[in-house]
Amino acid sequence: MSDICIQNNCNIPAMFNGECALHCNKSDYQTDKMNGKLKEFYDDLEYHIRKNVLKNSSEEPKKEIASGKYAQENLPTKKQKIIHLRQIKFPERDPRDEFDFFKLLKQFKGIHFDDSTIYFGSINLPNVQLFFQDCIFLNDWSIHSFLMIEDVTERTIFQNCVFQGAVTSASPESAIDKLEIESYLFNDCTFKCQVIFHRGTYLKSIFFNSEGFIQKICNLHIENCEFKERLLLNKSEIEVLKIQNMEFEGKVELKECDIKYTLISNVNFKSLFDAYKTKFNQFKMNRSIFDDFSGFEKCEFGCVGSTSLEKIEFEYVTFLNFTNFRKAKFYSGLDFEHTNLKESPNFLNAEINYKNTNRETFRIIKHSFDKIGNQIEANKYFALEMKKYKEELKAKNGFSAEKAVLWLGSV
Repeated sequence: MSDICIQNNCNIPAMFNGECALHCNKSDYQTDKMNGKLKEFYDDLEYHIRKNVLKNSSEEPKKEIASGKYAQENLPTKKQKIIHLRQIKFPERDPRDEFDFFKLLKQFKGIHFDDSTIYFGSINLPNVQLFFQDCIFLNDWSIHSFLMIEDVTERTIFQNCVFQGAVTSASPESAIDKLEIESYLFNDCTFKCQVIFHRGTYLKSIFFNSEGFIQKICNLHIENCEFKERLLLNKSEIEVLKIQNMEFEGKVELKECDIKYTLISNVNFKSLFDAYKTKFNQFKMNRSIFDDFSGFEKCEFGCVGSTSLEKIEFEYVTFLNFTNFRKAKFYSGLDFEHTNLKESPNFLNAEINYKNTNRETFRIIKHSFDKIGNQIEANKYFALEMKKYKEELKAKNGFSAEKAVLWLGSV
């Protein structure tokens, strides 16, 4: 077996089954510490940076480097450099260790992680610019206030990355300062587990994907956050979407998505909301306000032929501007009874399941067509309203004046 790592173009001695500490598989922190991988990783990374990244041709053999020496050198030029670290498997770490490799990374202006495997769970280097490209994150990952490398084309922190564990962005309730993210975070990334954003301020959209990219997320939960610009979730496939207790100052786009379960609660949309052609299997919205135009054109709510899903609810939702449900389909019915409408909504050519829709909802839609003089559509929904009214009276016991009037009117 060769004494040199089998990884292509690697000139570091092999210590772990034919591979160096940079390229061998890692385990949990305790295991890697006990078998010497963490100490060896520090030494190998130090050598790799000096020899292959900084191109120090006079570098002595790796075995002669004293661990820790490089991190303590006073080299002002390092703070001006953005280094590129490619195809490295970065282990879990503990900042208390003398061989914590973050002591090396924080010496530079920026770090470009490329095609690498990340075992550690977060990175919080306030003065270091970061970019992760084509990386795999094997464990849960925590978001911090990252600095973006200035010349990244897509203007994001994570590009084409895969997150195997949960991704969380949270500031403790006791924290003096909330988390603040100034740049786009994710470009064309894949999420295998839940994504949670809590108590943060975002100056850009969380997601900034390429045209046509299909975003897949198991569970996306956004709560108590502030979005200063916009949120883009177009062409996303989401199992569970929860947005709660927050305000969007910028535009929110949920166009052409497929979302199995949606809950929007206590949310203020200050700017335009557009969910054009999105499929919502289960949908509940309550105690929310739309200040600007809200669009649900060609949306599909519920499942075709399903009788088990609950009706679509807009409970105590206020629309302060025009809202559009043109050509929307409500397969499991609609409850619009407790909405507050400043302007009449547009339900032109909408399809609404009769059985699971209440009379007041039909009356509201009828009234919206009456206001614009569309008597054909108004009469259609008036007939549905009266049909529901008859069913309500029939369900009541005994005789009443309302039943008499309705009976005489049908003669």
